[in-house]
Amino acid sequence: MKKLSFEYSTGLLFGNDINSHCFTLRCLPVSDDRQIIGDLRCIITPDDKGIWCSNDSFGNSLLCGRIPEAHNSFSFKIKGVATVKSVYRINGEAPYIYGFGSKLTEPTEEIMSFFGRIRSELNGSVTENAMTISDRLFNSMRYEKGVTNVNTTAGEAFAAGVGVCQDYAHIFLSLCRLGGIRCRYVSGLAYQSGETHAWAEINDGSFWIGIDPTNNCLCGDNYIKICHGRDYADCPIERGLYLGSSACTQEIFSAVTEI
Repeated sequence: MKKLSFEYSTGLLFGNDINSHCFTLRCLPVSDDRQIIGDLRCIITPDDKGIWCSNDSFGNSLLCGRIPEAHNSFSFKIKGVATVKSVYRINGEAPYIYGFGSKLTEPTEEIMSFFGRIRSELNGSVTENAMTISDRLFNSMRYEKGVTNVNTTAGEAFAAGVGVCQDYAHIFLSLCRLGGIRCRYVSGLAYQSGETHAWAEINDGSFWIGIDPTNNCLCGDNYIKICHGRDYADCPIERGLYLGSSACTQEIFSAVTEI
């Protein structure tokens, strides 16, 4: 078990003023069977008094708000402490929806062909089979930034043979679902990573287990979960709409340190 201090922030700078800015943030990690979140603070700038809390259909915690006044910047920051168990295990069964493909994880012929080549190796438990898939994927891809983006599908990244954690997670989910394993995408923070991270949870009957295909390992007490869904499109940390025409630059910072 570890006690981790964490911080995450995003800053948006617009070239011109915008207004009627509506936003939804999935930035608040919640306590569950493996992580206890304490001292959680969230700062949103400009300071909008009309923020309300809610939950989406996947159970993620939401902060929603609207800034009607003109502004040329927007930022939010979370800080807190997580006490995390060494074993990544969350009780709960998987709804049927996690067994079907999604827009970003839909298997292509190339992914299905790859699965066909490793199918004979999947003769263990659900977790063992998922780890075999992770291992084969890990040895077939190369980690490289700047080649893919948040809209890149599993098929596109697999065809290119390169990607980042989001792409590894999407391909892994696609392969697991071909193998009959119900699974979901996870966004969160990882110890000493210096940025947000993505991994997956597979369901082994009555509980969820975290697997990080980017690093080909079971997740442990270095991981702080923020939100989950079928793929990235279900759980972006920040999403918004505004009135105005303006270019936008973004800065992201995260830090996780052991206490």
